[in-house]
Amino acid sequence: MKSRLKRVISLALMATLFVTAPAFAQATTTMTDGHIAKIRTNCQAAILTLGQIHANDAPAYINRNQTYFSISDKLMARLNSRLTLNRYDATQLVKTASEYNSELAKFRTAYKTYDDSMSTAANMDCIKEPVSFYDRVSDARDARQAVRDIVDQLTSLINQYQQQVQAFQAQHFSSQAGSDNS
Repeated sequence: MKSRLKRVISLALMATLFVTAPAFAQATTTMTDGHIAKIRTNCQAAILTLGQIHANDAPAYINRNQTYFSISDKLMARLNSRLTLNRYDATQLVKTASEYNSELAKFRTAYKTYDDSMSTAANMDCIKEPVSFYDRVSDARDARQAVRDIVDQLTSLINQYQQQVQAFQAQHFSSQAGSDNS
């Protein structure tokens, strides 16, 4: 009975360790021999998975980059130019478009950093260099999150610009309707 209780307690402790290990592993830079052994054991699968993720991310980046550029060049810039030429106050729209273009440049730079870190990790020999491999994968994960954060910021700026256009439109049409009734 005592040995059974010890097993249950040790299983509970091991389960707790496995549940909390990912959070702990990210907080520390020291790797145990068990971590290194797991990396070596799963090396080929990890390399294949990284390659697949990297291959899937490239077309997504190209499509997003083209879409973001089109929004900037074909929508924001043209509308802002037309409004300015017609002597409307488009300062808020121009400001938002400028912020958007800055974020778009950051997006391209962040993706390049991510792409480079993924290539480095995918081309490493994780059997010979498991700790360096883990560090490169961690760098790639951080770089991917940076890209995601910028995508969120770009989406926010697109929504902000849309709201400003709608506010401009409502203001313009209400003032135009008032002048037509006079």
